[in-house]
Amino acid sequence: MNSQDDIFYITKVLKGETNAYSFLVNRHKRMAYTLALKIVSVPEDAEEVAQDAFVKAYQSLGDFKGESKFSTWLFKIVYHLSVSKLRKKQLNTFSINDDRFHTFDIGDSDNILSKITREEQDAMLRSAIDRLAAEEKALVTLYYTNESSVKEIAGITDDSESNVKIKLFRIRKKLGEMLSPVFTNKTNADHEK
Repeated sequence: MNSQDDIFYITKVLKGETNAYSFLVNRHKRMAYTLALKIVSVPEDAEEVAQDAFVKAYQSLGDFKGESKFSTWLFKIVYHLSVSKLRKKQLNTFSINDDRFHTFDIGDSDNILSKITREEQDAMLRSAIDRLAAEEKALVTLYYTNESSVKEIAGITDDSESNVKIKLFRIRKKLGEMLSPVFTNKTNADHEK
């Protein structure tokens, strides 16, 4: 994805060619929906958030300074609208508790992972990610799926870069803790064969 292309279409929209906005929508709609879905967890709500984000971005396009990529600016809108929708629904989320991570040694994961197939790994990881809190799912999606940098994520979430790094580290540990029993059971089953 070329951010220069985005600037080209933004310029066209600002000059009155409003149909050029459809290019930006088509380019970013999938990730906007995915990010919203990771936070709100309901497909219909995610569609609504993504649509609202595109409308808000369109209405505020004149405020876009180009200091970041358009996608970063848009995903910030999606992120904040998603969190707002989630708060309105008063969904309970759980916080990361460092005490829960004391038993899993991340160094053991390479040995364990070599014993299961890639498809099994992917399925287990998707299942674990689905059990994360909304903000955690959003960070994982931005960092790993969208390949956003820590700096871009900090801009989207209004967190400091160091806080984003800490949260990503804790999420990785949390995922490791969540997956540890599965890996242990799989390893034990392989040894019994």
